[in-house]
Amino acid sequence: MNQYLNTLKTIVQQGTSSKGLALSATIGVLLGVFPVLGVTTWLITFIALRFKLNLILMMTLSYIFWPAQVILIIPFLRIGEWFWNATPFPLSLDQILLAFETSIINALGDLWQANLYAVWGWLIITIPIGIACYFLLEKGFSWMIEKKKQKVI
Repeated sequence: MNQYLNTLKTIVQQGTSSKGLALSATIGVLLGVFPVLGVTTWLITFIALRFKLNLILMMTLSYIFWPAQVILIIPFLRIGEWFWNATPFPLSLDQILLAFETSIINALGDLWQANLYAVWGWLIITIPIGIACYFLLEKGFSWMIEKKKQKVI
């Protein structure tokens, strides 16, 4: 039992430096809006444990931003299509059902391609925002940690 408590304590205390917190928060938010549903929890867990980041902060922010993930799928898709100069994916239910009635394999291929365009749109938008957020958050967390140290002394 003590081993499990030590493991849990280690996970909770990981990534609590200003840089660790800034990176954890940035990745948590950015993966929280990742346009492929069902993979963010796995990605966050892997990244947090692999790079010793704050898993709790990352998961919390990811879940807070879940509504934005759903809302931003279509804008990310359209940005990816624009970037690759692709034909827009039909978004009406009738067109999607017709595609599945015509050929399930082709319809699944089209959905896969639409997901890839959405990921490209996400990359185009989130990379510059993520870099800016990281540096701003690092300064903010650094200031907060320094302030806390001054109060302790």
